[in-house]
Amino acid sequence: MMDNFVDPQDGRLDGSQFILDNAVGFLPVPLTVTDPAVGVGGGAALLFFHESEERKQKRLAGEEVKDIPASTSGLMALGTNNGSHLYGGFHSGNWMNDRIRYLGGLFGAKFNLKFYPVAESAPMDLSLEGLYFFQELDVRLGDSNFFVGGSYSYMSSKPTLDGFSHADWAPKDGKLGWRFMYDSRNNQFSPREGTKAGVKVDYHHKAFGGQFNYQKYNAYMQNYSRLSDKWGLGLRADFKSISENVDPRASVYATPFIEMRGIAAMRYRAENTALGEVELSYDIDDRWTVLGFVGAGTAFNHDESIAKSQVHYTRGGGFRYLIARQLGLRVGVDVAKGPEEWTTYIQFGSAWR
Repeated sequence: MMDNFVDPQDGRLDGSQFILDNAVGFLPVPLTVTDPAVGVGGGAALLFFHESEERKQKRLAGEEVKDIPASTSGLMALGTNNGSHLYGGFHSGNWMNDRIRYLGGLFGAKFNLKFYPVAESAPMDLSLEGLYFFQELDVRLGDSNFFVGGSYSYMSSKPTLDGFSHADWAPKDGKLGWRFMYDSRNNQFSPREGTKAGVKVDYHHKAFGGQFNYQKYNAYMQNYSRLSDKWGLGLRADFKSISENVDPRASVYATPFIEMRGIAAMRYRAENTALGEVELSYDIDDRWTVLGFVGAGTAFNHDESIAKSQVHYTRGGGFRYLIARQLGLRVGVDVAKGPEEWTTYIQFGSAWR
């Protein structure tokens, strides 16, 4: 059995054969949670990879196939010491030689968070419990790297703020969205070269099963390049915005917040967020990579100037190991420091989604 975890190419630890050649092959991924927003804990995910017959034949013939995407199904569960937990499953599909991409899943969760009405205020205890269902579909335009797509999601929740829950505060949120994307990355799990960039517009409306009407907007860019055989550079930029006059009951969970390694979820929230990150990596050999990163982000409302908003900085480092060469999949750990504290993350693939 252990032969399934040795790469015949270099004789090192590798899960490709067990994952792809075994009918019940899966990749167990340990999950740790050290986010100050939800406490400390962990869990696990079981990831099942499905490859097309064409991909399989090329791989068995000895060809490199890490640039050909494989579909993935997963089950996961985790919990933390403050009572937060999450469980559910998903499927990420690549069909017709990556001409169609699909992502869908169903999750149940309860998150006990520290909620900051404004950045400088004292935190309040916020509990969000409910179900989340989502479906996404993207279609490639011809033979280009451009995609157009749509998405639908539905969430039902039971929020509690500082131990108090209003009888009529059990929001349901339905969303229909569209997006336009450019994706030239050489691998969807752990890209080393290429760019992913796009725009998303989401319409949350009563007509889609929700209780509130508002819009959310997102523009993003991730670029990966090789400076040399050993050195790699990653760049990320992200901007999010929400429409004005959102119902206060929805703004509690819908308002954008800065999402970066080193900053707790929902810590810095406003009607607009903007951030940037730079990541520099060095390959020790074909398997091991070390990296360092810095970032900056800000949150500001529509009636505020981004030039006058407070900037929050992050920094950190980590490592990756090529655990499945035929999938181009790297796993590792990142340690990050934000404005308040240090945080540790187990990373499955790239830290940028």
